[in-house]
Amino acid sequence: MRGTSTLEITMGKQRKTWTTDIKEAIVLSVLRGELGVAEAARQHGVNESLIHTWKTQFLEAGRARLAGDRQDQGVTNLERENDRLKRIVAEKELELDISRKVRRL
Repeated sequence: MRGTSTLEITMGKQRKTWTTDIKEAIVLSVLRGELGVAEAARQHGVNESLIHTWKTQFLEAGRARLAGDRQDQGVTNLERENDRLKRIVAEKELELDISRKVRRL
């Protein structure tokens, strides 16, 4: 699976980026015991600490999903906040409109 990353150059620094599929394949091979972290790191040209990070993120996401956390809850919360802010803006617009009408009298 070598050659499965892209090279990104940002502000003069080179950085590899890995696709989600590759990260998942590496993490699963480690979790299944097919490869040790050090061996997977050597085979894929990845730093061991990065594999540990991916593994932790993978397991935490799985735990959160099993616990009932849903990704779209964040969207729902944002939609509620958006609705609340729209109501506030509407109230302020109404107050300004009333204020302008009172000044004209």
